[in-house]
Amino acid sequence: MTDLYRSDVEVAGPFTALCGGGDNSSGSMEDCMSIAELAGGIGYAVGDTKLGDSTPVLRYTKAELVNGAHQILAMFGEGATAA
Repeated sequence: MTDLYRSDVEVAGPFTALCGGGDNSSGSMEDCMSIAELAGGIGYAVGDTKLGDSTPVLRYTKAELVNGAHQILAMFGEGATAA
């Protein structure tokens, strides 16, 4: 398995903001997570837009993100809403 943190990995493209999960679901940058594919296709960088440019960026493989998404859906139910 590739150590996603071992070296500086350049992000392959721009971060995409996934908005609407905050208390007010306004779609503002204050209730978004951000995600971008890492160069070389080795994984993804995930951040929290609430902290702006100073947000720490976590790195995950595709398998880790997909597995985590399945577990979150199982916890909250397929039809869960932010409310």
